[in-house]
Amino acid sequence: MTDDDEQMKALFTTVGEQPGPPLGFTADGIARRGRRIRLARWGAGVGASLVVAAALTTTIALTANREVEPGTPLPGPGITTTDVPTTPDGPVTTTTTTTTTTTTSTTTTTTTPLVTTDG
Repeated sequence: MTDDDEQMKALFTTVGEQPGPPLGFTADGIARRGRRIRLARWGAGVGASLVVAAALTTTIALTANREVEPGTPLPGPGITTTDVPTTPDGPVTTTTTTTTTTTTSTTTTTTTPLVTTDG
């Protein structure tokens, strides 16, 4: 062994013989802290569930009591012009333009008659 190895061995022996600092952890302390954390998480879960339930109940209550207003009918078959919405200048008119494009294709078939010669 070299001189450095002997010095290191002596240092580790000296350090190993000295008592270390107290860790401050006991089994009772760890169990107590675990129960406290579990109780806090359980309380947070119950609180969040109550908030969601209250928000859902409020939303349902507000939407269930609201009346739906009827819409304005659009002009069409069976609806008279008196039902058409009007402005101060007169009835509202709408112009609709419909363009229809058709494509045609021509197919040419050529047949050749069969000619036979008797000879």
